[in-house]
Amino acid sequence: MHPDLAPRTAACLLFDWDGTLVDTQYANYRAMAATLATEGITLEQEWFDARTGTSSAEMIRTLRDERNAALSRPVDDLVAERDALFLKEAHTIRPLAPVHAVVEAMRGRLPMAVASGGARHVIEATLRHQPFHDAFSAMVTRDDVERGKPAPDIFLAAADALGAHPSRCLVYEDSDEGVAAARAAGMAVIDVRPYTRGDGR
Repeated sequence: MHPDLAPRTAACLLFDWDGTLVDTQYANYRAMAATLATEGITLEQEWFDARTGTSSAEMIRTLRDERNAALSRPVDDLVAERDALFLKEAHTIRPLAPVHAVVEAMRGRLPMAVASGGARHVIEATLRHQPFHDAFSAMVTRDDVERGKPAPDIFLAAADALGAHPSRCLVYEDSDEGVAAARAAGMAVIDVRPYTRGDGR
């Protein structure tokens, strides 16, 4: 475990999913781009990469509004198609080694939760293929709260699920929205991007 990623005095650990625990970036992009292509919308990877902390639905709405695009199907239907395309690749998703090392080092020592803006059924399906599939005591997703990141709701709900005060939680994140959400929740946060870049990407 890299010393800069060590939890030190934290009482519980909260992990974002996409881009933090697992390298899903390109698979997520391909699924979203293919879905939007059916609507005549070209999704640039640079645009997508800049918004990885938001949910699929929020991303589609933002793109629709920015480009004044007329969608032929409801956003929820597009999200369902995106999820189905992604799940076809779920078995190929691999952990990001620097964060995986934290999970393995802290397994059984500190309570840990997944706290993600992604969809629960997608995360659960992908988690089954991961070596740390049994390491987490709780999971909170965008499906469980009213507001996604950068609002603090997901992290606050995860802390509550672990029975920990927010001030005692440490968050591992890879997006600006996620870092902002952790800080809004009153939690310490480690931005893992300097440690995961180049690790399978």
